[in-house]
Amino acid sequence: MEKNSPYRKFVYWLDPAQGDPLQAVRQDRKRTHNAKHHPCEALYARRDLVLVEPGVWDLRCARQGSWYRASTRNGWSLLVSNRPVDGLSPWGVITLEAFSPSQTATDEDVLEMLRDARTTDILPPEWGDFSPWERQAIHQMLLREDIDRSLQEVFCYYTANHLNFVFPRFFVSREGHAAVPYSIQKTALVCSACVELFGILGEEFPLKYVVPCPGLKYIKAPHGHWIRVDRSA
Repeated sequence: MEKNSPYRKFVYWLDPAQGDPLQAVRQDRKRTHNAKHHPCEALYARRDLVLVEPGVWDLRCARQGSWYRASTRNGWSLLVSNRPVDGLSPWGVITLEAFSPSQTATDEDVLEMLRDARTTDILPPEWGDFSPWERQAIHQMLLREDIDRSLQEVFCYYTANHLNFVFPRFFVSREGHAAVPYSIQKTALVCSACVELFGILGEEFPLKYVVPCPGLKYIKAPHGHWIRVDRSA
């Protein structure tokens, strides 16, 4: 991606049942970066072509990766490019757009969402397995942001935010779409934005707006801009 050009990423899911998932990029191996620690490495603007193989979801973001492992995409490789890839149809396109939701979630909203009877059927078993280093990282982040919340309270927001992309409570109508779900709170109270950015959750909604989670350091969005995800038809 050239300097100062608009941010745009083409997202591809490579089904291993369709043959060698790397075949599409073998001819371009010199410009292909393999994600080593996080799936969101694929979103770094200066990396032209990034391959995220299944095992990456088990590394530093293993708890967050539980959504991937519980999904129909489990075992698939993810390919993200700054330009269309010959011979492949993109799952979707990620861009940045000015967006300001009319409302965000309160504690009462979160509790109502967690009480939904459908919740227990959606949550992966490992979703709540915080490692000691992650507990410390969240604690430090909350101190830095001057947020007086317990880990359990924050986790409730994390969970409700994902639920909003499955059965939306917070959404807008836009561009002919009756329901365009969006992140229910600001960055400090959301987690694993990759789940929505790559369509592991919310795939049935052609358009969504997502704020980066605290760990997503690879996108520098202008003030007031959110990450827009357009699923290809």
